Amino acid sequence: MSQEKTLDQFMNDPIAYFDQSITKMHMVPRDELEELQRQAMARRFQHHYETIEILRNLADRLEVKELKEFNDVVPLFFAHTAFKAYPASFLDKKRFDLLTKWLDKMTSHDLSGVDVSGCDSIDEWIDRLDEQTPLEVCTSSGTTGTISLLPKDKHGGNYTMEIWKLFLFQRFGEEPTEEQLNPEVDIIWPNHASGKLGHLRMANLIKRAFTGNDESRFHPLYSEALDVDVMFLASKLRAAASKGELDRVEIDPKLLARKGELEEMQANRPKEMADFFARLTDQLQGKRVFMTAAYPIMYDLAVAGLERGVKNVFAKDSAILTGGGLKGVALPDNFMEVIQDFLGVDRIQEGYGMSEISAFHWACDEGKYHICPWVIPFLLDPDTSEPLPREGKVTGRAAFYDFMNQSHWGGVISGDEVTIDWDTKC
Repeated sequence: MSQEKTLDQFMNDPIAYFDQSITKMHMVPRDELEELQRQAMARRFQHHYETIEILRNLADRLEVKELKEFNDVVPLFFAHTAFKAYPASFLDKKRFDLLTKWLDKMTSHDLSGVDVSGCDSIDEWIDRLDEQTPLEVCTSSGTTGTISLLPKDKHGGNYTMEIWKLFLFQRFGEEPTEEQLNPEVDIIWPNHASGKLGHLRMANLIKRAFTGNDESRFHPLYSEALDVDVMFLASKLRAAASKGELDRVEIDPKLLARKGELEEMQANRPKEMADFFARLTDQLQGKRVFMTAAYPIMYDLAVAGLERGVKNVFAKDSAILTGGGLKGVALPDNFMEVIQDFLGVDRIQEGYGMSEISAFHWACDEGKYHICPWVIPFLLDPDTSEPLPREGKVTGRAAFYDFMNQSHWGGVISGDEVTIDWDTKC
């Protein structure tokens, strides 16, 4: 195989490059991996320089023509707020034509021919993009009062779920078996069956990857989709309330009329979640499942189940994924043991990721997160944003360059404080 073919496969199809093995993904010698990463970074930059207007403008302003060393890419990183940097009036006044032009500058795909005439909602606008382009735009929940719009594409989403399947069912240090590569599981999805939010976009991707779109093996809390417009209303009201400006916030009357729908959904959710899990623990007793939820949700469900005398519910080799921290919720020190006791699984996997990049970084059995080989991690000085040394044990602001991202620029500065041990092999 030629070097050209090898680099292309490393950048675009790491599953094939690493023979579907997570062990091989994390066994490449560091110097060999970093040389591949430098080459991939340089090539992806050239492609995105030509196709993404906002990146090209930034690179031209900084007179960056090529990338040779890792730190060369740092000045080109976007803040994690970049994908919500459109004028708020575009959404408030339903100027989806202008919003499309803004998004066109953020993606490598050409959106100039998209017809958005007559669009009356965010959901309808995104549906038009789904129908007319390779994109599958994901939104954030808008906790700050503004929703992010991430121009991800359909191919990337499907591919990412194939990677998830490798990490969820394989064990590091062992070559994958046929059963691990093609697992049979029921999916417990304690959420809406679909929607445009990043995690809800995953529902259909997971269903396709893990069940072959078998609806009988997909168990959502709510069978209907969650509207982006309802989430947009929630974010607007939340942001206005935090500023004491509820009496001044401007909201489309048609959208404001749905405020009761939102309040009812929030009020009913705890009981509906409890009923959902009580039903599924009976229905899927002893079966192999895949489930993902935040720690506090899993803990509450586990406590409720154990109080009913229910434990060791699912097959031991089920895939259970959590992450995202405790969300400010105080849980007892043994909360993971409580969850595991209820579910009956031999391990609960954890991961770290963010919507702006394609990769999800999985924790090993030692509880340390391992960066996927198609992502170059950086630690930045929180005050100056200058890159910190890539040696020893260093703490700083996390930034990443994901060169497998094809639909949008993969360099982003997070809001997270992270420690990386550059030298110790886990």
